[in-house]
Amino acid sequence: VISLSLTNFYKSESIVTLRNNSQNQGMFSQFSNAASLIGVNLQSSSDEKAVTAIELIKSRYFVKHLISFDNVLPSIMAAKSYDVGTRKLNYDPEIYDSESGVWLREPKNGNTKPSYLEVYEEYHENLMTISQNNQTGFISINIEHISPIFAKEFLELIIRETNFLLKRKDMELSSEALKYLKSELSKTSLVEIRESIHTLIEAQLETQMMTKINEDYVLTEVEPPFIPERKSKPIRSIIVILSTIFGSIMGIIIILLRYYFFKKSQTDNIN
Repeated sequence: VISLSLTNFYKSESIVTLRNNSQNQGMFSQFSNAASLIGVNLQSSSDEKAVTAIELIKSRYFVKHLISFDNVLPSIMAAKSYDVGTRKLNYDPEIYDSESGVWLREPKNGNTKPSYLEVYEEYHENLMTISQNNQTGFISINIEHISPIFAKEFLELIIRETNFLLKRKDMELSSEALKYLKSELSKTSLVEIRESIHTLIEAQLETQMMTKINEDYVLTEVEPPFIPERKSKPIRSIIVILSTIFGSIMGIIIILLRYYFFKKSQTDNIN
């Protein structure tokens, strides 16, 4: 009965890798010497990019950004059931009114609408898992949800927005670096220093070009997110087997105890 009452969950998975690792390493070695001449330390190895992407996906800031998109917040915090026939996600009417978009749950910290910190806990505990293969460098991201469609779409959103935010950050840093380099260029007349600055300006212009032409700026999909056809949990057969074993053991213990006390009672009566 318990196994049949449990809600099905579906897991969508994507495997991603860093874009142009070899090219990035080449650019890093090419421009690091020039940067050192003017006291600039370049730190943009592929390992650091991977760590940055993973930590961004796991961060509270990222969760706050994700729930700004339509239907993400109620799909995480108010989902009740999934209709396989209509492929529609149903919300708990006691928590969220999908027609009016009003939150009806009991207020927490004075708000009926869930905070991004509440979503962050749900995001990490029950929704998202991420790991990196240390040998291949591939990053695996999983989303588990009662709706297979939302699992796939939310995973697509995670990858897309990771690329967007990292792209925007690099674009802003590159623009600031160009301002600084052009300012330094006007202050020096030394040929070697000017050549180094020109080299670094070229690197920043290349960074800006890459941010504008590549949608998958950092993470490139090796295996794209998919709509799962089979549930990931619960595994009802294991629940039934374990329940049967546990019930049998408890039944045997109860029988032995009753037998023991019955024999003891008979002995006491005879005496």
